[in-house]
Amino acid sequence: MTPRYERMTSEADLPRLAGLLSVRTMIVDVEPLIAHWDTGQDALDLGVARFLEQVSGIQTVRVVCFATNSARVPSVLAAVPDLRVEYLASARKPLRTAPYRGMPVPGVVIGDQVLTDGVLAKRLGYTFVHYRPTLSDTPSGPRLLSGGGDLLRPLLFPGS
Repeated sequence: MTPRYERMTSEADLPRLAGLLSVRTMIVDVEPLIAHWDTGQDALDLGVARFLEQVSGIQTVRVVCFATNSARVPSVLAAVPDLRVEYLASARKPLRTAPYRGMPVPGVVIGDQVLTDGVLAKRLGYTFVHYRPTLSDTPSGPRLLSGGGDLLRPLLFPGS
């Protein structure tokens, strides 16, 4: 699969995009899609459960891997019939790709940062679904990283 770029501004877009792309693997960045930065354990646990409920009805999806460069982990990962669920903390995206090798293709990486999530998608040959919500409370670090990613995006994903 040739890596491509898709934009998502709302979680409501996810089922449509997954169906359009017939994805079998979803690698999902945690902040801010699953839980916002600097939120507690409850927000993370609820976000993981909410996301799994949302994608459990997508027929083609076989693997959901939550991947974050932070050290935070959920209290528990729900078992979902016919779906392999993984959580990778301290993932070192985009440098490490070994944990994702062998996951069924086609796949997507869903995240807010081109420089981490987008580069990981490119390295894996997956589609990058760029989650671009309108957030006024984005911390300065991710906001700065996003600006650098905006400069690199046309080189990684021509025509995006």
